[in-house]
Amino acid sequence: MIKEIGILLIATLAIAAWGQTGTPMKEVDSVYPDVLALYIDIHQNPELSAQETQTASKIATHLRTSGWSVTEHVGGTGVVAVLKNGTGPTVMLRTELDALPVEERLFADLSTRI
Repeated sequence: MIKEIGILLIATLAIAAWGQTGTPMKEVDSVYPDVLALYIDIHQNPELSAQETQTASKIATHLRTSGWSVTEHVGGTGVVAVLKNGTGPTVMLRTELDALPVEERLFADLSTRI
C-alpha cells in the first residue's frame, strides 16, 4: 500500500505541474525530491485509521504550498484539495493513508524511483 501512496502523490503533483506548464517530465523531476521526502516521512511515521492527524497535516501543508486550495478535518482526518486550472474537466483522486498495526519489511532502496 505504501508504494501506491508514493505513486499517487507523485501522480497528483505531476498532474498539477503539467496542467500549469504543459511539460510533465520536467515538472515531475522538479517536485520529485520533495514528494519522495514526504513519502518516506509518511512511511516512517504511520498512523492508524481515524488517527492520521500528523499525516493529514503534512499532506495538507504540502498541497497548500503547491498552490492547492485545501480543506482539512473532513469527516475527521480527511483532506480535500482543489487545484484550479481554468476551464475544463475536473480530475478527482482519492486515497487511504492509514496504516495497519503489522510489522512491514522496508523497501530495499527508497531512493530509487517508484
